[in-house]
Amino acid sequence: MVEVNRTVVIPLNIPEESKSDFHHTILPYAYCQQETVDHCWPDNPKQPDDLETSKQAAENALYDRLRDDTDEQLNANLVQKAIKDATSAISSCKTSWENGDRISKPDFYDRDSAGYTMTYDKRAATYKRYEASFSTVNGRVACQYELPRELERTPYAEYVLDRRWSFGTSKLVFDGERFWLHAVMNRQFESNSVYAPETETGSDTHNEDTVRVLGVDLNVDGSTTVTSTGQFYGNADALNAYREDQEQLRGELQQTGTRSAHLRFQQRRGVEWRYYDQYAHHVANSIKQEALRVRATHVAFENLTRIRKRISNLPKFQQWLFEKVRKYTEYKLERYGVTVDTVKPDYTSQACSHTDCDSVEEDNRDGKHFECVECGYTVNSDYNAAKNIGFRYLNDEVSNPASHTCSSGQAASQLALMSGALSPDGDFAETEWVSTDKPHPQQASGSSSARAQ
Repeated sequence: MVEVNRTVVIPLNIPEESKSDFHHTILPYAYCQQETVDHCWPDNPKQPDDLETSKQAAENALYDRLRDDTDEQLNANLVQKAIKDATSAISSCKTSWENGDRISKPDFYDRDSAGYTMTYDKRAATYKRYEASFSTVNGRVACQYELPRELERTPYAEYVLDRRWSFGTSKLVFDGERFWLHAVMNRQFESNSVYAPETETGSDTHNEDTVRVLGVDLNVDGSTTVTSTGQFYGNADALNAYREDQEQLRGELQQTGTRSAHLRFQQRRGVEWRYYDQYAHHVANSIKQEALRVRATHVAFENLTRIRKRISNLPKFQQWLFEKVRKYTEYKLERYGVTVDTVKPDYTSQACSHTDCDSVEEDNRDGKHFECVECGYTVNSDYNAAKNIGFRYLNDEVSNPASHTCSSGQAASQLALMSGALSPDGDFAETEWVSTDKPHPQQASGSSSARAQ
């Protein structure tokens, strides 16, 4: 069996007189979070291992005291979830530290933010199809869901109203103005379920009990992103040329030194970064549409943390752009319940993605051309990398831990390709169509006229 989670964001209608109950509850909840951080984060830690990330160890050490400190007004399960929130935050800091990034101690008393988040499991909250009730320091508060008039084809109808899905531990979010429920819906899928191949008319009928991964490769030249389905989005070469032109213009304005030149310099800088942000939205929208077209349940990117090591030109700029593309893709697909995640990028550009070949050689790739020295498989190198990224996530994170060259066992999930889909054991639904070095005709141009959605 494979468990799949979907997050559905639901606005809550909370009685005006009950809103203060949540505002009062966050105070002891944040106290438990910060006390956990102070316990797990020693003064002047010297190495990542100095940070305590075990939720169980922290709970064993702190639970009884925190219950006493909060006069047992805070639900016992909320105390546990506050501890878990804190250890999860510290674990993320530890990972970043291990990767060589700068970190800072988590602060759950951040006064710069009017919003907050509390985690509720089904012992501290009761989730129903049209309402939920939450434990607070002043008792239970019942909240109605605010629903659109037309429910058909909405994430709410697809997951909350579908009895095959059940509520899991979810989050109550206050954004500074209103309350939201980030409802996590769970469902068990049969591990041997598969998508049906596409029909001649192009429709993609499928069995819902399938996990399908869309791999995405990120590039500093050629197309900004390439998917495992052979879609090429954005024009990194044109983007870099635009950046160089802007840098030259800013340099000329700085040399002029006049007040009007300074004002124009500041204005141009804002225009430039809005252009980049718009570009990132455009690429993310393209990935979103492709994920929905192939009915992907997961979209896998390379882990961006260490990607600067592989980039020789404009590393800071590209790092920012890639992170924006991933984050924008994630929030655009969240309402559809599609998971966006990352995998290690090691050797994805050098490994042969052909299912019956294990070759990993630097000589396999020559610029945008990939030709395996072992099996002779020839394909666009970025498309080859996108397939490898999808395979790695499919094998390591979703379903079968074995190599995708393994021919034994049944696949629990699939990699979305140009036509049909491929399972971890190499079983392909329909014949795979492999491109040459030429981008797919549906390549996006990255025009500045594209609007963010």
